[in-house]
Amino acid sequence: MKSKIENVDEIFAWKDQYCVGVEEIDSDHIRLFTIVRRLLKNLLLHDYEKNRRTCIEVVKYLKQYTVEHFAREEAFQIKIGYGGYSNHKRIHDNMREITIPSLEKQMEESDFSEESVEHFAGACAGWLTAHVMLEDQAMVGKVKSQWGAALDTDAISLLKTKAEEFMNSIFQMEIEAENLNYDGYDIGKSFYYYTIFKGEGNKVHRTATVINRELLCHTIGKLMGKEVRTLDEIAMSVTSELTKSFTENFIKEYTHENIKLIGDGAVDRSRYETDFKTSHPDISMLWNTPYGRIAFSVKTKKTKLA
Repeated sequence: MKSKIENVDEIFAWKDQYCVGVEEIDSDHIRLFTIVRRLLKNLLLHDYEKNRRTCIEVVKYLKQYTVEHFAREEAFQIKIGYGGYSNHKRIHDNMREITIPSLEKQMEESDFSEESVEHFAGACAGWLTAHVMLEDQAMVGKVKSQWGAALDTDAISLLKTKAEEFMNSIFQMEIEAENLNYDGYDIGKSFYYYTIFKGEGNKVHRTATVINRELLCHTIGKLMGKEVRTLDEIAMSVTSELTKSFTENFIKEYTHENIKLIGDGAVDRSRYETDFKTSHPDISMLWNTPYGRIAFSVKTKKTKLA
C-alpha cells in the first residue's frame, strides 16, 4: 500500500480548477479531500488504533456527507437543468445506500483488519477521483460524464439480481453488492478476463470480469474436492469456462438477444486499468464475498457495416 499512497499530498491536493462555483458544494469537496488524505497518510504509520479511529470518523463523516452534500448537489442540478441528473442521482444513491454500508460492515466484521481498511481507503480514493474530480465537474460542463445514458433504476436492480443469481450458482456462497457504479479501483490480487459477444444489429458486447485470487482458489478447490493454493493451468482453464458461462448468461439477460462468443482471454491489471479509462463501461458492478471480491462490467458498441 505504501507505494500507492506515498505521494498522497501531491495526488490529492485541492486545486481551484475543481471548484464548481457553488460555495457550499466546493466547501464540502475541500473537506472530503482533506479527510481522505488523512486516511491514506495514516495507513503509512501502520498504527492499528489510529487507523481504526480514523476509519470510524471517516464513515461518520461520509454518512453525513452523502445525505447533506448530495441533497445540495441534486438541488443545484435541478436548478440549472442538468441533463445528467438521473445518472448522477443514481450514483449518489448507490454510494449512500450500498457502498458505504457495505464497507462499514466489512471493517466492523473484520475488527478493522489491515485488508479491510486498505480496501476502504482505496474505495474512498476511487470515489474522490471518479466522482468529485470527474462527475461533479461534468455537471458544470468542465468535462464529459464517464457514464452514458442512464439505465432505469428497475433495470439496474433486475440486472443486479440476475447477476447475483448466476454468481450464487457458480460460487455457492453469500454475495453482497458493494458498488453498482464501480470505477475500476484496485481490489487486490485478481484474475482479469475479457469476453466479447456479437449481438444483433451489429452490436458488440465487451465484458470484463475481475475475481480475487483467494476467491478463485476457494471456488476451484470446492469443485476439485481438494485445497488449492495456486492457480495452475487446469485451474485457470476451469476459471475461464466459469467466467464465460457467467458472462454469457448475463449478456443474454441484459440484451434479450441472440449472441455469439467471438473472443475471450485473460489480461493483466495494467491492461484492464488502461481499457477501463479509455472506454468506460455502460454497466459496472462490484460484489463482496467471504473469500474476496468480484467485479463485472459491460461495454456495448455498434460496429460498422461490413
